[in-house]
Amino acid sequence: MAEGDVHTYFEDGLWKNRVEGGSRASNTSPRRVDAVLAGRQIAKKRHGGHVVHTPEGDIETERDYRRPAR
Repeated sequence: MAEGDVHTYFEDGLWKNRVEGGSRASNTSPRRVDAVLAGRQIAKKRHGGHVVHTPEGDIETERDYRRPAR
């Protein structure tokens, strides 16, 4: 994935979304499903990728919402 992609991950008892290249989480949630939905929305809005990690840190899913090249 590339700079600007959104990562949904588990840390310190919360699910978080962080834009790659950023230093802080964009948002947090105690529920995985809420964090995944929020991360997907951010990725779609930014026309980037969305990577969902397992609680252990492995990549579970990757989605690409980039605009096709013309």
